[in-house]
Amino acid sequence: MEFRGYPRPDGTPGARNYVAIIPAVQCGNELADRIATEVGGGVVALTHNGACVNIEPDKQMVHRALAGIGRNPNVAAAVVVGIGCDGPPAAPIAEEISLSGKPVELITIEQEGSYDNALAKGIRTARQMLADSSCIERESFGIGELVFASKCTGSTPASIMACNPAVGLVADAVVAAGGTFIFSETPEIIGAEHLLARRAADDQVSSRIYEVAKQMEERLKATGVDIRGSQPNPGNILGGMTTLEEKSLGAVAKSGRSPIDGVLEWSERPPGRGMYFMDGAANTPQIFLGFAAAGAQVMSLNYGAGLCTRLHNYTSAVGGIPTLPVIKLFSSPQDISESDYFDIYTGSIIEGRETIEEVGQRLLEELVAVASGKPTRQEMNSRYREPLIMYYTGPIL
Repeated sequence: MEFRGYPRPDGTPGARNYVAIIPAVQCGNELADRIATEVGGGVVALTHNGACVNIEPDKQMVHRALAGIGRNPNVAAAVVVGIGCDGPPAAPIAEEISLSGKPVELITIEQEGSYDNALAKGIRTARQMLADSSCIERESFGIGELVFASKCTGSTPASIMACNPAVGLVADAVVAAGGTFIFSETPEIIGAEHLLARRAADDQVSSRIYEVAKQMEERLKATGVDIRGSQPNPGNILGGMTTLEEKSLGAVAKSGRSPIDGVLEWSERPPGRGMYFMDGAANTPQIFLGFAAAGAQVMSLNYGAGLCTRLHNYTSAVGGIPTLPVIKLFSSPQDISESDYFDIYTGSIIEGRETIEEVGQRLLEELVAVASGKPTRQEMNSRYREPLIMYYTGPIL
């Protein structure tokens, strides 16, 4: 199978063709938003909550995430904006993005002498980048060039039976074609980590899977919380789930059956092609950002049932990331009235009208269409966006 993507200098095709305005820290959010608003069109501000008050390891993760979303193939060009006293500093972020070969401009208030000068230069630069990127035409690429990622939300027995297994089939198909699949949510492999470890490509990967699950559980216990008593959450319980292990078994189903080639840190790019697990929280906006930074061109968000399907935006991740299209699936026949806000209905598996394989094939075809430019329902309906949320493991200073 092939999709129509935008060619990039580093060889990774894009499913979208945005100019990204990226602030080095949250102090630059307003400047980034002004530049994007003034230019409009395909220029988007990737505002976020990264700040100078984090410990150094977390600042390094912020740097990796910001450089990663700038290097993502869905971004044609990037403007990195800063104040001049940013932590992490703006210049290294811009330098790392430039390694991809795409146009990058660094603009700081300190360098330009004033806010107004920085704003004016940012607008001029973004307009020129937008004009240049509009000349890039889509070309044909095999699906082996895709990095596909997936997260589940509002998990219920319906998602265990329907959308997650269908996503697993697509994950296996992408990997078999030479592509890459990424899944995450470390709290939602606890109780099922042994199943993932059996699929590890080698002993080192197997040990790492056990290690990240144990670290997450111990980090939670250090706060006085036992995840095995606090999960599943109230929404999961209302949907019919009873234990953390049941939730984890459903969550890992979206990873299919392919060998797992490695465990990534949050926002880390895969070192090669194949299937990867990304260590991180189950918090939806943090996972979206981690996937985008890792280079995903398309991802899916897989809904179970209940109130979350009636939100006409992403569960707990209002607006998502404008540069990363998200295919929304839902599993519950009782929520069929909400189908206008979803891309794929998988409840036909529960109803006995389709097999998992048939729904998986429909999803694969939708993945190719979205990667080729078809807008997702979320892209067509969403207007409201919140700043991106960084993943931190340490205290705020």
